[in-house]
Amino acid sequence: MELTEEESLLVIRRLHKVLRPFLLRRLKKDVEKDLPDKQERVVKCRFSALQTKLTYQLMTHNKLAVADGKGGKTSMRGLSNMLMQLRKVCNHPYVFEPVEDQMNPTKATNDSIWRTAGKFELLDRVLPKFEATGHRVLMFFQMTQIMNIMEDFLRLRGTHYLRLDGGTKAEDRSELLRLFNEPGSKYQIFLLSTRAGGLGLNLQTADTVIIYDSDWNPHQDLQAQDRAHRIGQKNEVRILRLISSNSVEEKILERAQFKLDMDGKVIQAGKFDNKSTAEERDAFLKTLLEAAEAAEHLGEQEEMEDDDLNMIMARSDEELALFQEMDKERNAKDRYGPDKPLPRLMGEDELPEIYMAEENPQPEVTEEEYAGRGARVKTQVRYDDGLTEEQWLAAVDDSDDSIGEAAARKQARIHKRRTNKEKRERRAAGIMSDSEPDPESEDEPEPEPEPQPKKRGRKPTGNKRKAEDDIPEETPPTKKKRGRQPKVIDNLSSGDRAMLQKALKSVYDALQALEVPDSDPEPQSDDESDDGPATRLVIGPFMELPPKKAFADYYLVIPEPIAMDVIEKKIDQNRYSSLRAMQDDIGLMARNARTYNEDGSLLFEDANTIEKTCNDLIAKQIAAHPGLAALEDGQSTAAGSANGTPRASVAPAGGTKLRLTMGGGGAINGGGASGDSSAN
Repeated sequence: MELTEEESLLVIRRLHKVLRPFLLRRLKKDVEKDLPDKQERVVKCRFSALQTKLTYQLMTHNKLAVADGKGGKTSMRGLSNMLMQLRKVCNHPYVFEPVEDQMNPTKATNDSIWRTAGKFELLDRVLPKFEATGHRVLMFFQMTQIMNIMEDFLRLRGTHYLRLDGGTKAEDRSELLRLFNEPGSKYQIFLLSTRAGGLGLNLQTADTVIIYDSDWNPHQDLQAQDRAHRIGQKNEVRILRLISSNSVEEKILERAQFKLDMDGKVIQAGKFDNKSTAEERDAFLKTLLEAAEAAEHLGEQEEMEDDDLNMIMARSDEELALFQEMDKERNAKDRYGPDKPLPRLMGEDELPEIYMAEENPQPEVTEEEYAGRGARVKTQVRYDDGLTEEQWLAAVDDSDDSIGEAAARKQARIHKRRTNKEKRERRAAGIMSDSEPDPESEDEPEPEPEPQPKKRGRKPTGNKRKAEDDIPEETPPTKKKRGRQPKVIDNLSSGDRAMLQKALKSVYDALQALEVPDSDPEPQSDDESDDGPATRLVIGPFMELPPKKAFADYYLVIPEPIAMDVIEKKIDQNRYSSLRAMQDDIGLMARNARTYNEDGSLLFEDANTIEKTCNDLIAKQIAAHPGLAALEDGQSTAAGSANGTPRASVAPAGGTKLRLTMGGGGAINGGGASGDSSAN
């Protein structure tokens, strides 16, 4: 809705009346009466032929043509935000690496660095004049990539400069300010990023500010200007805002001007200083309303020639005469210009053929992977952790758990239940028999280990270790004897060893997959339910030994610690010569758990279940393979002498140790290789 001038004045006056009790403003000019003025001018820059072609491609096809390496062309990938890509083209085409590879294959810094960008060409004419007259320059950028290119340009011209951006360390910033502000400093130009270097810096020794590309927020640029126009400045400050003609930057400037216009009417015209009168405020507000109409024609001005730039830059008649003399010398000595073979800005006849064609560049055709009847393979993406509210709260409250681990366990349970459901459906349909191996585990390589379920019954009291200190603690390291370690001699034939290894791994895998009904199941979501009873894995807490730092008392009570990972290592190293030896280790592990945990606890019952299941599995293996029974007999006879008399065991150094048992039960200390042996 359009408001007349009187209606606008009425609305703004009411707004000022509301804001006046809450605002009190004090400006620099109220504190420092002698602060020099600042003048800001918008300088239009022409496009080079390369910038024109790239802008046309982006505006027409939303693509950039690049060489495909085979003599043809294709479209550049990764150009998602077209507004940002247009801003990059306005700043410098070499921001796009494929464009620089096409225009400057050697990557050497030469005249193309300023001839391909209109702003660089203008700075090539302007900066020497500031340096000749002693005016030091602050140059503000939005993109650090442009700062990198500007550094190459300044090194090409032999200009001393400093740079400060978001990557500059805090301790280095004060040193950079000191180098720039010290008397007689050799640094004439300071390159700064608008966000990192536009606040909190005192650079009043510079009296010229160049805004290379404007910010969407006009106050960011105003703060950048105030790095030079601040208390302590003795010279008039000139501000040049570079804008590419007929580009997206004009729209950005227009939007910023609209925001400043609103700020002027609401805040500036209010004069919340408790000094101005109502007549003064009204007069200032009317002036702003008239200036807003004139600002609409700001973007209609044309590019400036050398004489127009000299009038803006010169602060005295002597400087104006010097600038004009420098222009004459440059035109006479420069290789580029109106009367020279090549213009200062790169023309169309210098562009590669790839930028002259007008057709739409086609991207490289990549073959898509299809599966089934033409259905494309899609990656399933989850945008949540899959936990219910109760599960999430339980993971947060548990110091030994994390949300990521809880989500991984839940996904593992969902996958296992779905697999079990598919197996039951295949068995019900007669497709798969009970003895048929799982097709997933038969052909596929060894999968990565799934997250183990949360250990129950015992919780460590110590703090979690950091990731870099998280070293798995397995069995207590045994002291190795010096010299070469003896090799383990395998007394079994290759056929017996293969049969035994297969049986050992079968028993081990069965224990790994052992499940029992879950007495305290977690609430299930719809995607978890498989219409079956809730179960839990038993072997999780027995996979590794408890950490020494959290369970120091465990290693005092248990003299012979052992876990499933130790048993797996012994299987892999062919250290078992019979199933009975593995059965003894499983029994030792179960007795250790019963010794350390209370009778009736969950781990106590799980230890009984593991031991009983192991005994049953070994009995089935021996019954199914008579050759294994022969190995068991071979082990019992190998331990005796030739006439069957048991050999005496060698007593350890320091005296004979007695091991007591209670009524044929397990050992009190959790040790011992057999639960039914008597005291010797």
